Amino acid sequence: MIDYSLRIYAFIFLISALLAWQWAAPRKPLQYARQRWSHNLGLFALDALLVRICQPLILTGVALLPSATFAPLTHLPEAWALIVSLILLDALIYWQHRLFHTVPWFWRLHRVHHSDPELDVSSAVRFHPLEILLSLVIKAVAIWLLGVPAAAVLLFDILLNGFAMFNHTNVHLKHPMDKWLRRLVVTPDMHRIHHSRLTEEANSNYGFCLSFWDRLFGSYTPDSQQGDQKLAIGMPGTRSFAPKRFSHLLTMPFSLFIKEKDSSS
Repeated sequence: MIDYSLRIYAFIFLISALLAWQWAAPRKPLQYARQRWSHNLGLFALDALLVRICQPLILTGVALLPSATFAPLTHLPEAWALIVSLILLDALIYWQHRLFHTVPWFWRLHRVHHSDPELDVSSAVRFHPLEILLSLVIKAVAIWLLGVPAAAVLLFDILLNGFAMFNHTNVHLKHPMDKWLRRLVVTPDMHRIHHSRLTEEANSNYGFCLSFWDRLFGSYTPDSQQGDQKLAIGMPGTRSFAPKRFSHLLTMPFSLFIKEKDSSS
């Protein structure tokens, strides 16, 4: 049985360190921190409750299914199975993210995440509960089909949470460091472009951990048209939209249109 206490400890350590970093050296002052944090932490609490209830049910159901005899990772040595699992799961998240920007109904779920008018560590947990559940199902099916070992599931979960928080942190890495890191992993400056209000920029830089997926599949945008300091963060295709109330975040997937008058700015 997977010991998820390690995941909790890693989450607490990473969020504490990243919060301290963005407090000590913020990229830019945040104007709507109080409202945004209440929204983002509200979603986080709701998502955590749902995942805690549903995750054991879903994963137990997967475990009760007949083993996939064609699962490729079950035939690899343990060390190689761990490494390959992490790479394949990272690719899965890249394509899942890209799919959520491409399929209209999935986008209506995912745009809750993109409705944040500023970015900081809290943005990493701003997801609609239905998207969290759908993502859980996708990962569970992939884990069964591939034969991902339990150790890789736990390690990937820690990496997924850690890099999501890192990529959304309100910090700016110096150019040489960002350029060097970006050759291997997604940095805050790279991911911030994905949160641009310009649709063509929002539909790029889908990676969360390894950065080469975007280069390999033609979705890499190295720099924002507006420049990093003038980059407008928020809902793609809008000028100032940001939900006023927490209830707006929950009903957003069921609203066909986004109205600028709902902006909190």
